[in-house]
Amino acid sequence: MKKTLPVESGGQRLDAFLAESLEGYTRSFLQKIIGRGLVTVNGEPRDPDERVREGERVVVDLPQSEIDATQDFESWVLFEDKRLLVLQKPAGLLMHPLGTSWLTNPEAARIQPGATLAALLQLFRPVILKAGTPRCGIVHRLDRQTSGALVVAKDPATYEALVRAFKERLVEKTYRAVVRGVPPGASRVQAPIGRVAGNRRIVVTPMGRNAETSFKVLSKKKAAALVEAKPLTGRTHQIRAHLAYIGHPVMGDPEFDPPAPGKAVPARMMLHAWRLGFAHPAGGRALFVAEPPADFKRFWKSLP
Repeated sequence: MKKTLPVESGGQRLDAFLAESLEGYTRSFLQKIIGRGLVTVNGEPRDPDERVREGERVVVDLPQSEIDATQDFESWVLFEDKRLLVLQKPAGLLMHPLGTSWLTNPEAARIQPGATLAALLQLFRPVILKAGTPRCGIVHRLDRQTSGALVVAKDPATYEALVRAFKERLVEKTYRAVVRGVPPGASRVQAPIGRVAGNRRIVVTPMGRNAETSFKVLSKKKAAALVEAKPLTGRTHQIRAHLAYIGHPVMGDPEFDPPAPGKAVPARMMLHAWRLGFAHPAGGRALFVAEPPADFKRFWKSLP
């Protein structure tokens, strides 16, 4: 994507001029694309520290992002103020690129294949990156196939406050799940989970870390149930591992509920982050509810 930028007042370094003219990009990223020959001044390449002069024309060939800019990001917003953003994440959206390069060069997320939340936040909320907020403001994760409520920090102070709240288990998280079979009413599972050597799956194992989840059956079908789950600890894949451990995996879970003849199989994993409560960094308690999306409701209704 090419942009032409006329220089109205000379004297700035080329990289500084670009950082001021292009919203949402850091100077280090712009220095990299200058070094790749993607920036010309009056048709000629320049070094990042060379000064631009009044009347010159700077052409930037920004790497084409794979992000679909027409995505209805604003429809995902449940709440927003100057400190934080609460979204209803759609199922199928990856939180951030694989690997760690995006942590030191966040703009790399914008030119990698496929949309991620990290990239979309840069595109639709550039103020987060401009404020220097770590991890593009992402303070916690939802699995790619999980939908629901997610909080994003818009500045470093809010990021630190929210990360601390999650670490100290001060955040109330409530999920809805459609599970295989019908569990016996309310229950609490306390079983350590972790990775077994040679297996990337997270499962209940004596070698794992302590994990505790409470479950409550909200509604029943012939061979399925709608369950409310509250993780009392914050382990990765905790709800999924505990439900599988008690013999009632989340329907559509790629790890614990493989398809088989005669089984009802949803298009994605039927896990939804329904409610999120925490202390707002500015004071007071904040509680947000994300209603299950249409695909979740349709699948539950379709079951006999």
